[in-house]
Amino acid sequence: MANYTISNGLVSREIQISENGVCTVSLCNCVTGQEFVHTPLQEFYVTINGVRLTSFNQSQVSEQNGNTDTQQSGFQFLKATQEDGLLEIQLVRGNVTMGLCYKVFSGISGIEKYLWFRNDGTEDVKLEMLMLEDLSVAPGEFCDCDYYHGHQDTPLPTWFCFDGTEDIVRCHNSKLSQGWMMGTTIPGILRYFLIYPNWGNGLNGYSNGGAQFTKYVAPGEIFKTDSSLFAVYQGDKHESTAFRDLVRAVLPTPVYDEGIMYCTWIPFLKDINADLVTNLIDHAAEMGFDTFVVDDGWFAPPGDHQVDKRKFPDGLEPVAQHCIDRGMKFGLWLNIGTNYGEEGAVGQWIARDANGEEKYFGFEMRDDNRVYCMATEYREVVLKRLVNLCERYHVCYFKLDFSSVSCPYGIQPWGCHAKNHRHHHGWMDSSIEMYRSMMYVRNELKKIHPEVMVDFSFEAFGTDIPNIAALQFSEIHHVSNISAKIPALESIDRVRRCFYRWLTKLPPERILNGLLSIQGERGVEYFLTSLAGAPLVAGDLLHLDDSIRKRIKKMCDAFKQMSAIGSMTELRIVADSDDVDGFMRYGKDGHGILCVFNRTEGEFSFELPEDFAAENVETGGNALAVAPKDCAMFLLSRG
Repeated sequence: MANYTISNGLVSREIQISENGVCTVSLCNCVTGQEFVHTPLQEFYVTINGVRLTSFNQSQVSEQNGNTDTQQSGFQFLKATQEDGLLEIQLVRGNVTMGLCYKVFSGISGIEKYLWFRNDGTEDVKLEMLMLEDLSVAPGEFCDCDYYHGHQDTPLPTWFCFDGTEDIVRCHNSKLSQGWMMGTTIPGILRYFLIYPNWGNGLNGYSNGGAQFTKYVAPGEIFKTDSSLFAVYQGDKHESTAFRDLVRAVLPTPVYDEGIMYCTWIPFLKDINADLVTNLIDHAAEMGFDTFVVDDGWFAPPGDHQVDKRKFPDGLEPVAQHCIDRGMKFGLWLNIGTNYGEEGAVGQWIARDANGEEKYFGFEMRDDNRVYCMATEYREVVLKRLVNLCERYHVCYFKLDFSSVSCPYGIQPWGCHAKNHRHHHGWMDSSIEMYRSMMYVRNELKKIHPEVMVDFSFEAFGTDIPNIAALQFSEIHHVSNISAKIPALESIDRVRRCFYRWLTKLPPERILNGLLSIQGERGVEYFLTSLAGAPLVAGDLLHLDDSIRKRIKKMCDAFKQMSAIGSMTELRIVADSDDVDGFMRYGKDGHGILCVFNRTEGEFSFELPEDFAAENVETGGNALAVAPKDCAMFLLSRG
């Protein structure tokens, strides 16, 4: 028997290796001394070539049928290594070697866990039913704990399951003011959670329901799984700093300086042209924006995404250069999931449904609406196309749209049933290979153009709210098309308060919340709302009132002043009522911004938390007050 502990002084996890296999015997909040493990359970389970295997031998009576279930490990311990905050335990079964990896980060009370499998044989190895984590953990007694999912504050039932819909779960004991948060980097429809206190289980892994997980590992290939993230905390049920820092630690390092991004989609849709875009660029530059994105409408099918010469008679080059000359980065929209913009469709790349029929994006069966499977040679075409666009137009940001994997609108079936595609065998392994092909495109593009920001549309991940995997794929991610363009449908203050739910749990500097349409008398409010995350705005800049434009310019400059000091990674809600709401967004050292929105008929006064000081961006004063029916922005510092 041997025990291995990984710790950074804030959190520790002890792994025991014995004749029964591998299991976690302790998971502790080192600051409070709180032990979370109640019962040692299997460290993982997986089906290899049809045989279900686990890390830990155990027998228990099933509450489902009263029978005794016996689980056999089937793995032999090979070795364990530990260095630089990483513990790796290697196991072997036949021609399959696997690793259990646990990683801690300095100053973060959380642990990343992932697995890898290496095929040392001569034939494919088939992996199914893969669970990364199976923990019986709670701060104190299970009966004293409430559970919450990702972005909600209402307790869940004691037992619940999320299949393809959620990537964050919280357990909180209000008596102890302690809890844990568990997340996953598994992409989109493939993620799975199960919480069942009667069994003592908290499962986190790949879906075996709505979207099947299957991975064929070729001889000599190493398959590295996605990660399970586990953070402990003390405080109220809204405390998420440790988890947010843990998420940030596993994301790719950003290559951008945060600034204001503008997109042409709302309200113009495809009705854009050279004159309009040039004028919008001028207005965006004058207001201090940093990135200008030309959305759909710049090319004219049929053809290989050829520029529409009716709209842009001199091509996109003059438009892109004008953007750069005005001191902004140039961004471009491109569809990568369908043959829209092409002349015809390449049959061997088209995704198939369960009947073997070609998949279409939406309900219209048009020639330019067929869905491509990314797990084919098509991924090389996408890569080449992106490289060419980068070099031709000096693109610094790609908004990559349309989905070949899934869709939150329910307008197409998941995955691909084709059996002759190069990078997947059939429907069972199509989703994981499509996602892996998306990541392949991203990684290969970054090797050639490391300065480019890649953003895969939210549709590919099957949801219109942010998730950890989307941030890993995209480094800065557009999570919805919420615009509040029509106030009768979307109230900007309700939209903003919706944003608060996820921006307090995930890194706000990586999340483009929506296409907020700057417009009318509340244009400043729309702009300030965007600052809660990575700022992304839309709207007709040509018809804004001068007074609105000047206020936005001043606030834009103030935001850039703070972001130049360092990333504003922390988000705190300072008010959230029907009449008043507001947020602080600041760096670890306290520099940042405060935005407050007053919907009352009188002046609203407030106090700052802790040792913060604030200065009104527009007046330069230190009075902590907001005029009736107005909003205000303050610069923050920690005195």
